[in-house]
Amino acid sequence: MKIGFIGLGNMGSGMVANLLKTGFDVSVYDIQRSKAEALIAAGASWRNSIPEVAGDADVIMTSLPGPKQLESVMLGDAGVIANAHPGTIWLDTGTNSIEIMEKISAIASELEIDSIAAPVSGGAKGAETGTLSMFVGGNQQTFDNIKGILEAIGSQIYYVGQLSHAILSKLLINYLCFINTKALGEVLSLGAEAGIDPKQLTNMIQAGSGSSWVAEKLLPSILEGNPGPAFTLNLAHKDACLVNQLNQSFKTSLEFSARLCEVLQQACATYGGDESFTRMMDLPE
Repeated sequence: MKIGFIGLGNMGSGMVANLLKTGFDVSVYDIQRSKAEALIAAGASWRNSIPEVAGDADVIMTSLPGPKQLESVMLGDAGVIANAHPGTIWLDTGTNSIEIMEKISAIASELEIDSIAAPVSGGAKGAETGTLSMFVGGNQQTFDNIKGILEAIGSQIYYVGQLSHAILSKLLINYLCFINTKALGEVLSLGAEAGIDPKQLTNMIQAGSGSSWVAEKLLPSILEGNPGPAFTLNLAHKDACLVNQLNQSFKTSLEFSARLCEVLQQACATYGGDESFTRMMDLPE
């Protein structure tokens, strides 16, 4: 399979590197060619535009910041759908709006382009090491056809059925992560105010019922002054607000989603959107 990859940020560049290591034929495009130089040196082929990528690939992969960028890349005369050939598979690895993904997928289907949603978890480190977790939705046969691609970039692959379920799963998982991150920030702040050593409190959290992935994996490095993952406050804010929109579609209420969106917006304004999402822990109460 010839793969065309669009979007070479922290996640996309790592995924492309692992596809190349596995032996796939990969062409790449990004609005900043400089992001592609190391990948070109590793064997990727550069394309000068989205139509060039789309017209010369069996599988088109996208790794983009959000729904707005995804619509811009996929739709219109210069977009992927208008320039891909029938039988092409579109594989999106971002965390996007269910509504936007279903809209684009429906348009793609009319031109015999099959869509797979495969939002990923594991951050830039996971993309670099090929150990991403992937939540995959779409046609079962299409999933089977591209499983080798997924296995080149991920170590835990969960096929969840319909396209929307993959996106929903990722949004809900991010919701839990962000809530836990904010709660841990509050706990550590109150503990420090009371005079409890943060490192000792962290050890006790990890040993007790309040432990979590954030407590286990991120807190130790945060206490050493490392803000942690390159996943930014801007991206976290985008995801939290997408989660909040779910309240319009389901009877089950996500009680903390609106407040979470506000907290992350405040963190973006306070620290800058390009900072790690863990900076939300530092917001004053």
